[in-house]
Amino acid sequence: MTFGEEAVKSAVSKLLSGNDYRDEVINAVNAEFFDFTLKFFHEIVDAKFYGHDINLEWYREHFIDGDNVSPEDAVIYAGLNRKTITNMYGSSSREIMIDAARNNFAYLRDMLDELENDSQNDLAVTISISRNDVTVRLSLTESLLVINALATKKLQIRGGAWSAIGKRVEKPLVDELCRRARVPEEFIDRENFRRDRNLPYDRETDYRLKSISGKTYRVEVKLMGRGNPESADMTIARDTDIFIADTLSEQSQSQLKERGTEYLTLRGNSRIIPDFVKILDRLNIPYTFTA
Repeated sequence: MTFGEEAVKSAVSKLLSGNDYRDEVINAVNAEFFDFTLKFFHEIVDAKFYGHDINLEWYREHFIDGDNVSPEDAVIYAGLNRKTITNMYGSSSREIMIDAARNNFAYLRDMLDELENDSQNDLAVTISISRNDVTVRLSLTESLLVINALATKKLQIRGGAWSAIGKRVEKPLVDELCRRARVPEEFIDRENFRRDRNLPYDRETDYRLKSISGKTYRVEVKLMGRGNPESADMTIARDTDIFIADTLSEQSQSQLKERGTEYLTLRGNSRIIPDFVKILDRLNIPYTFTA
């Protein structure tokens, strides 16, 4: 999941206005999902146009075992995702993903066949896809398989989006905070670093600010909800000095205060820049902002 420059700029602007940024994520998720869905349906109609019988065997050959199908796509078409496979098998190697896709497709096919042949089932579900003069009508089994694949893809896109937005917004957000507070460039360090490469939790952090005396302060951004106090725990573990968050629970705020970590919350805050400047004052980081 990727976010374009305009989406990132819009998210930063909303965050620094104290507003919710999540519509940017939702819009991006929907756009990518609709692109995938249309491409998926186009492939089904194109196959019909070229004379293929559209059935479960064709679906397997084209979407699971096709030469041009990546393992990542195959598991989606089979109703799985990479993270689930990693959790199940302890690995997501190419071979494991292909095997998992084949096994899950076979399981789904058997289950759907039973459902379609169930004499108690009086429900008729069909998906009709038309393009120009070509129309494809999927059976109950085929329709449910397609619906399951689309649902899995939507979950995958959504999960990746919430992870990606934080990574894409972190630097631009702190850049804009520093620009508005007028922090001189020589007191900003954006280079990736790790303070202690022997510590498994000490992941790369992208932003540091420097005081007049030369002391370095690590900056962490987390666009988490109020119900995720564990992110504050991770920040403490990483020895972060300035923590910037969309929202923070009272528990997380208390933890950060006890640790001596400066923090800045954004949602509903009409004094974001003045509050950021107070942090700069306390840490002796220079700026030229005036209210």
